[in-house]
Amino acid sequence: MKIPFWGISVIALISAFLLSSCDKEEYLPVQVSSKSCNIEIECVGATGENLLADKTFTDKIKIEGENSHTIVKHTIRNNRLCFEADLPDQNDMKWSKDRREATGITKMTIRFEKQKASLKCMLKYIANRPPATAGGSISLEEVEYKAMTYKRSGGSVTFRIQFNRDGKL
Repeated sequence: MKIPFWGISVIALISAFLLSSCDKEEYLPVQVSSKSCNIEIECVGATGENLLADKTFTDKIKIEGENSHTIVKHTIRNNRLCFEADLPDQNDMKWSKDRREATGITKMTIRFEKQKASLKCMLKYIANRPPATAGGSISLEEVEYKAMTYKRSGGSVTFRIQFNRDGKL
């Protein structure tokens, strides 16, 4: 009886190992030497109040990068939610013919407890030494939220998220 039990145990262990290695495809972010991918968001209530002044509100904020499958660090600075855009995967970049620059799109989700805001970020990569695809610089050019496009101004893309009286987006 012990031999079949061990045989089944080994098969179960191998199966578990193989299934655990079949997770989401591997994420390879663009390799850059400098980046400027800052996003700054004002969160405003129905009556115009700054929701980011309320610690119970800010404690429930969670930002996820869909490409990297990670939680993105954020801070509250100057009454704005501040964080960096997720970098695009190397394989998803669209390169120019001379390989001097490329563009990529990443998606991010901001969760305000039960409410969810979806962002689409367009980034531009400029190679230091074309056609090398590593070591250049990347910048966030624009962010799309609720069918509105917000362009880069200075060092970041800034926009406002408006909540209604029920606390919904």
